[in-house]
Amino acid sequence: SVNRMNTEIGEIKQIETERLIARPFSADDLDMIFRLYSDEEILRYTPFDIMDMESARRHLEGILQDWAETSLTDLEFLIVSKEDGRKTGRCGIHIDTGSDSAMIGWFLPQEEWGKGYATELTKAMLDFCFCTLGVHRAYALCNPENKSSVRVLEKKGMRKEAHLRKKCRYTKNGVVSWHDELVFAILREEYLSGE
Repeated sequence: SVNRMNTEIGEIKQIETERLIARPFSADDLDMIFRLYSDEEILRYTPFDIMDMESARRHLEGILQDWAETSLTDLEFLIVSKEDGRKTGRCGIHIDTGSDSAMIGWFLPQEEWGKGYATELTKAMLDFCFCTLGVHRAYALCNPENKSSVRVLEKKGMRKEAHLRKKCRYTKNGVVSWHDELVFAILREEYLSGE
């Protein structure tokens, strides 16, 4: 399956859910990068420090560069509402061809929290990982204190495989702290047999 991955990825246009479209980022999406990465509350359970506009611009340039690669392994999508076209966040799939696995994740602005979007996106990303990319395993990393993300991952059938103690170094405002990290995962055969 890894061999056909890059062929499939080359044809990627978007991932759809009932209410959302996740499409590759474009140069016009700096507003959403800045919105997500300048909000301390969104970044609370992540190792990322807040970004100023210049850092956000460099981050977007890196995302666009990833999409320009012939061998795609980092797929960062902008999320758009089907209803009114508004930008509603980002989601990503990082492919590890060596282990035939993919890591999924998302960020949503605070005004989009509590609408079930994360659950919708998680299902769509798992479908994409297993049915389009054909990977063997999909996983997600999560801070144990991020209860809402833990619930989403469990709801979509992913099981907690590990609780890694003080695994992540967070640097916020120049202050370093260490945090636990949970690993949630599901295998292709488990996912497909559960449908």
